[in-house]
Amino acid sequence: MKVAEVVPEFADAFGFEEFNRMQREAAPAILERDENVVAAAPTASGKTALAELAICRTLERGGTALFIAPLRALTNEKESEWERFEELGYSVYVVTGERDLNPRRAERADILVMTPEKTDSATRKHDSARYSFITDVDCCVIDEVHLLDSDTRGGVLEVTVSRLRRICDPRVVALSATMPNIEDVAAWLDAPPETTFEFGDDYRPVDLHAGVRTYTHGDNAFADKYRRLYTALDLAEEHIRDGGQALVFVSSRQDAVRAAGKSRDEIGKRDIPMGARGDYDFHTEAKELADDELAKAAPDGVGFHHAGLAKDDRDRVEEWFKEGKIQLLFSTSTLAWGVNLPARCVVIRDTKYHDPLEGEVDISPLDILQMLGRAGRPGYDDVATAGSSATAPTPTSTGNCCARARRSSRGWRRIWTPTSTPRSRWGRSATSTT
Repeated sequence: MKVAEVVPEFADAFGFEEFNRMQREAAPAILERDENVVAAAPTASGKTALAELAICRTLERGGTALFIAPLRALTNEKESEWERFEELGYSVYVVTGERDLNPRRAERADILVMTPEKTDSATRKHDSARYSFITDVDCCVIDEVHLLDSDTRGGVLEVTVSRLRRICDPRVVALSATMPNIEDVAAWLDAPPETTFEFGDDYRPVDLHAGVRTYTHGDNAFADKYRRLYTALDLAEEHIRDGGQALVFVSSRQDAVRAAGKSRDEIGKRDIPMGARGDYDFHTEAKELADDELAKAAPDGVGFHHAGLAKDDRDRVEEWFKEGKIQLLFSTSTLAWGVNLPARCVVIRDTKYHDPLEGEVDISPLDILQMLGRAGRPGYDDVATAGSSATAPTPTSTGNCCARARRSSRGWRRIWTPTSTPRSRWGRSATSTT
C-alpha cells in the first residue's frame, strides 16, 4: 500500500513511500471511520504514521489537530519533522512551558503540538482569550497514552483528556506501546472494538530480546555504579569497535556527566577507536558548547544528554549522535520517551533512582519498556551486521541487562529471550474526571 495512493494530497508529508503491515491494518479505521481509535503496538513499529494519517484526515476536512507529546524534547522533534506539513501550506505551532505563547498564532494553527501539562493548563483556562484556541480542536492525537500508568504524570493526562472531551468533544486517536489492558483504555475513550488494535511483538521491524547481565554487588553504592559502568562498557565495546553506537541510560543528570568522564579514561585504556579529533569543524563546534564537560567529551566520541542541558547543547548532541560523531552516549530517561535517537546497543546501567522521600526506588516497567525501544530502530540500524543490543531489568535482578538480536543473511534471529518481560501496569479505574 503506497502512501501516494492512500493520501495523495499529503504524500510529501510522509518520510517514506509505502506503509508497513501494522499501518496498513490500522489505516482504514483512521481514514474511513469517525470513531475514536486506540492502537497499541511495539516500539519502533511505525505508530507515528498513524498519528500523521489522523492529522491528514483532519486537515483535509478543514479542522485543527492537536498532538499531545509526553516530553518537550518530543515536541521539538515533531516541529522539525513536520516542516513537511508547512511546505504543503499548513501551520504547525508548538505550545510548551519553555516558550512564550502567541495566542494569535495558536488560534490560526492547523496543527498544535503540546505536552500533557500545557494542555492541562489550556483546558483549565479555555474561557480566557489567551487559551480559547483549545476549544477549536477537532482531533486529538495522544502519543504514548500508556503514560497513564505513570504515578506522577498519569493523572494529569487522564484528567486533561477527559476535560478536553467535555469542552469540544474532538475525535481521539490514542497510540501506545504494548499494554495488557488496552480494553480499559478503549472503554474510557469510547473506542469500539472495530477501531481498537493490539499488535503483538511480531509487528516490530527489528526483533528485541531481553536478558540480564549480572555483576558482583558490594557494600559501597558508589563503587557499585562503577562496576555497572564497566559492565556496560563491556557490552557496548564490541558494537563500537564494529562501527556501531551505544546508548547507556543512568539514573540522574550527575551520573550521566560522571559516567561520560570516567568512560573517556576507560576507553583510552582499552584503546577503543573512537572520537573525531581529526575533524576540525566538529572540534570547533564542540568548543562552542555551553557545558564545559560536554565540550571536553564530545571530540572523544563520548557525550551525555539530560533535561538540564541548554537546548542548543541538547540539539547538537542529538545531531552528532545521529551523524555518528558521538558513539557512546549517556542519558537519563529523557531520550527514552519517543525522541528518535536509536542505537545498535542500549544498556540500562541503573535499575533504581534516588527519590528524596522514599530513597532508592525501582525504575518503573513503563520507563524500562521505553528504554528498550531505543534499540535497533528501523531507518537507522538496518545496515548493521553486528548484534543489536538492549538491556532490561527484572524486578528481582541487581545489575545490567542485555537484549540481543543479530542480523544475518536470513534476517534477525533470536539469541535468547527471558521468561518474563516488563509490562505496563495501568490498572486504575478508567473513569472520566473533570
